[in-house]
Parts: sequence; structure tokens; C-alpha cells
Amino acid sequence: MNNLWIIFVLVYSLLKGSREGMKKAALKKSSSTEILFFYTLLGFFFTLPFSKSAFSVEPIYIFYIFLKSTVCCAAWLCAFLTLKHISVSLYGIMDLSRMVFSTVLGVIVLGESLTLPKAIGVTLVIIGLFLVNLKKNTNRKGITIPVLVAALLNCFLNAVSGTMDKVLMKNLESSQLQFWFMLFLTLIYGLIILVKKEKISLKSVKTNYWIPILSLSLVVGDRFLFEANANPNSEVTLMTIIKQSSVIVTVLTGWLIFKEKDILYKFFCLFIVLSGIFISILM
Repeated sequence: MNNLWIIFVLVYSLLKGSREGMKKAALKKSSSTEILFFYTLLGFFFTLPFSKSAFSVEPIYIFYIFLKSTVCCAAWLCAFLTLKHISVSLYGIMDLSRMVFSTVLGVIVLGESLTLPKAIGVTLVIIGLFLVNLKKNTNRKGITIPVLVAALLNCFLNAVSGTMDKVLMKNLESSQLQFWFMLFLTLIYGLIILVKKEKISLKSVKTNYWIPILSLSLVVGDRFLFEANANPNSEVTLMTIIKQSSVIVTVLTGWLIFKEKDILYKFFCLFIVLSGIFISILM
């Protein structure tokens, strides 16, 4: 039971990986702001039946959750900007760079140890990233400096959010964190729509069935992740390595649904990355 958190992180990772393709598909019918607002709003409604103790949270922790929500909001906006310009599978592999940021934060902020297996895992991921970007005919269409910056900023902000999860779950229940997190995200995205005076097409949103699927995936995945963070045996550095299994789903989605090229080469890079995951867990 002490290692159950590993299963929880794996479930979260597979759900997260599936969402990248869903976001790409959802963008065909709705704008990124519409998707973010409505899928977090639906996600908030999904959390309500399990949020009876949400209002017993101390104000200081509600403020910390607000900060986490702001960080996630910025990260997701960067993610959608990136997904508009690059392939799903390449995005999934580039997204692995958050592992480096999370490892550094885990060691510096949480005082976790960087063991030899973890160091090998991080190194293998870096090698995989280097190789996929080294191939000249890999799909690079639309990759400009702003897109690259957005991709890296998304990774860094997600790493910050993951570190905050571990700290917050020492004092909160998963249902409490999820309630306030989804509420603040909904309010932030709603404020963005008002400030930008962006027009919302309810007709396109109602027919965009990817939005409720995204919401359910988000809520279920985050609940598993929060429970994993609540386990005192879990470590951010190791969780970050395990999370990279999500790239399997993103590459398969790119191949089977979006008919992307260079899949064999990407699978070779994935093999290197996954080798790092197994070494980190089993050694």
C-alpha cells in the first residue's frame, strides 16, 4: 500500500497524455479561452458533490491555492499557444523538459535527494529530448522563438504547480484542494474573457463534445495526483519521472488520429525516456 501512489501517478499521467490530443481536437471548434473556461467550469461542478469540507480550509491555504491556480492558468495558456503551432507528439516530447525543472525544485525547495537512479532517469530524458530535436526532418512547422518560450514557460510553471501540490497536501484533503483550485481557475478564465471582451459562441461550445470529456479527465486525473501527493512516501522528483509516461499516449494520438510523421523515430526517443522511468522506479 505504501507504493500505491505510484499507480495513482501512472493513472494521472495516462489521463494527462490523452488530454493533449483532446485539446488539439477541441481547438477545431472553439477558441482556447472558451475551452479553458468551460472545461474548468464543468470540472468545478464535478467536484461539488465531494466538497463538503471545502469551507473549513484556513484562509492562508485558500490564498496559496489561489496562487497555484494563477500559475496553472498561465501554464495552460502557454500550452494552448504551443499546441496551435506544433504537432501533438512533438509537444508531448518537448513537454518532458518540465522534468528537469521539477527535479531541481524538488531538490532545492523540498530537500529531496537526487539519487543515482533518478539522475540516470533525468539524463536519459534529456538525451531523448536532444535526439528528437536533432533530427532535421522532424515536424518543426510553426516552431518560432515565441512558441519555444511558451513551451518552456509552460513546463516551468507546471513544475512550480507540482511542487506546490506536495506542500499543500501536507495540510489539506484532496477534495478541499480540488474544490478551491477549480473554482479559482473558473473565475480567472472568466475574468480573462471579460477583460479581452472575447465573444463566446455557445453554439460551438455545446457541440464541442471534447470539452466535457476534458473536464472529466481533468478532475479524475487531478484527484489521483493529489492523493499521490498526500502520501508521505511520495517524492516530487520520482513523481515527475513517472509522469513522463504520458508521452506514450500523446505520441500514439499523433500517430493514430492526427496521422503524424516520423513516428518510428519518436518511438525510439520514447524508448530512451521510458528506460529512464523504469530505472528510476526499479533501482
